[in-house]
Amino acid sequence: MHFAALLLTLAGQPPPDSTRTLMPVPASFRFGEGHLRVDTAFRVRVTTGADGAPDARLSRAVARFLRRAELVTGLILNRGTGSPTLAIRVAGPGQAVQSPTEVERYTLTIAPDRAELTAPTTVGALRGLETILQLLEPDARGFRLPAVRIEDQPRFPWRGLLIDVARHWEPVEVIKRQLDGMAAVKLNVFHWHLSEDQGFRVESRLYPRLHQMGSDGLYYTQEQIREVVAYARDRGIRVVPEFDVPGHSTSWFVGYPAYASAPGPYTIERRFGVFAPTFDPTREATYQFLDGFIGEMATLFPDPYWHIGGDEVSGTQWRENRRIQAFMRARNLPDNEALQAHFNRRLSAILTRHGKRMVGWDEILHPGLPKTTVVQSWRGQDALRDGARDGYLGILSAGWYLDHMQTTEVHYLVDPVPAGSPLTPAEAARVLGGEACMWAEHITPESIDSRIWPRLAAIAERLWSPREVRDVADMYRRLAVMRVRLEAVGLGHESHTARMTRRLAAGRNPAPLQELLELMEPVRFGERGSRQSLTQLTPLVFAIDAARPDPPAHWGYRSLAAAVLTGAGDGRRRLDSAFARWRMLPGILSEFAEVPLARDVLPAAQALARVTEIGIEALTPPAGPARAEWARARLAALDSLARPQGLLRITVIPAVRMLIEGGGR
Repeated sequence: MHFAALLLTLAGQPPPDSTRTLMPVPASFRFGEGHLRVDTAFRVRVTTGADGAPDARLSRAVARFLRRAELVTGLILNRGTGSPTLAIRVAGPGQAVQSPTEVERYTLTIAPDRAELTAPTTVGALRGLETILQLLEPDARGFRLPAVRIEDQPRFPWRGLLIDVARHWEPVEVIKRQLDGMAAVKLNVFHWHLSEDQGFRVESRLYPRLHQMGSDGLYYTQEQIREVVAYARDRGIRVVPEFDVPGHSTSWFVGYPAYASAPGPYTIERRFGVFAPTFDPTREATYQFLDGFIGEMATLFPDPYWHIGGDEVSGTQWRENRRIQAFMRARNLPDNEALQAHFNRRLSAILTRHGKRMVGWDEILHPGLPKTTVVQSWRGQDALRDGARDGYLGILSAGWYLDHMQTTEVHYLVDPVPAGSPLTPAEAARVLGGEACMWAEHITPESIDSRIWPRLAAIAERLWSPREVRDVADMYRRLAVMRVRLEAVGLGHESHTARMTRRLAAGRNPAPLQELLELMEPVRFGERGSRQSLTQLTPLVFAIDAARPDPPAHWGYRSLAAAVLTGAGDGRRRLDSAFARWRMLPGILSEFAEVPLARDVLPAAQALARVTEIGIEALTPPAGPARAEWARARLAALDSLARPQGLLRITVIPAVRMLIEGGGR
């Protein structure tokens, strides 16, 4: 059985008191008896405010809802007037510019004869419409919605995704489909990382050399920025721009070297890492330049928050510049951290004049930083906790770096305010939520969907649902369905491996290559960097780029191993069948030794064959005194095989380990 199909089979077996396949899990829900039929008579009516005036954003959302429901059911739904099947009542449109204080609460009641969705704001109604789409289910008669009462609201007000478009460019259509996915899982902040050493990605009419010289011609026009911001707002998503200063700023200086701390000329950086070019914080001209730039960009980005970056400032140029050193001595600034704090205070004042609140990474936290600042923690929960104790608002990203290629389970169990947190209630309230981060050293428009989805859906649940929702097995059960729903909104994560494998196969039969890669994961971020020399110009078309992080095989075969150990179902037969196929793969794949991009998989195929032999033994392990020594030897062998095989890791090793540790059957 194909791995995705295997997981869908498991997903079709909900446990008692199931959340069905809702993701994220609502704050409160109670399923009842019966169902509401969804057929061609299904009609929606919207009432907004005391006067019933229509809200254009909600009207567009209802139109999208009906179209998506039609694509699921194959029906043409009723768009006429008359008694509604679904009544939507919204008190008002909500904030003119959405902020973290926007109310996203909604109540949904579905009975066998009608449904009602009520919300204080349009954004709340948007969240409820996504829940209704997730509840839609088939039966022998057609489609239906289960009777249910849901009272829902998010646990955290800041639930986001960062996408780095500076290291590798992502066109507008790529961004829009991520926004559609974000809306489907109730995320509400798109953090747009728009400048880096490798590129400056926004048109500036005030300082045109920024995009003309710093982007390789790959940038968003101001009209495209407005288009994306409007697209996001229609889906209840804020857009927070990040323009990285004072470090990670080489692309600024390609066109405007006068604002750097060392003379130019500068060129776009093609490598990845931390580099020396840094803004000069001692010159008034620097602040005049930034003031003009921020004033221009503030007209494009209405969100009240502005991200300055502020991380990983090298300080090399500051230490080597005599004038800067003299400035520091004259103002009693003892080190580079103090100089950066001086820069940040000046920048915060500029942002305030333009109606913005400053957001920055951990490194900006310094005595004297205005308490209005939001600190984004990439270093860990201790840094987040310390900022909250010092009176700063904070958002967590540590543990949610999608480019690190961790499993969904690892991300899912990270919590901004975990049980047993030492923070007081007042301190914990300063933790606004968190953001997953998609840094772009190793992604392209072709691979980005597979690196973000469906793992981001689990992070979205952590930020929306009650803290107690932590059942990993149930998360994977629901994720198996959610990954298909996300594909339906236009994301390409499910077809990614097959699509890239066809190219890797170079005209040969791609099926065995695809089967192998569906059993593999990419190595971790640092492991790839230590094994493969990459620059911004390297085509990312290798086997590692075709493999997906945490593919369906990872949890699917763990579930089969659990079934073997408990004697449930036909897990043993399925594993026997899988092992028989896997042990043949090295021979089948030998023809790819002549295909340059595909031959990278051969070490992984050989290692998988060794894992397979151990798995076959584990299904019928030795009994008696020899059992313990056999288990130790096989587990040690698995430890060795779990190391990177070229640029791949074998994702089914945990399942075989379970068989050994559980004793087989």
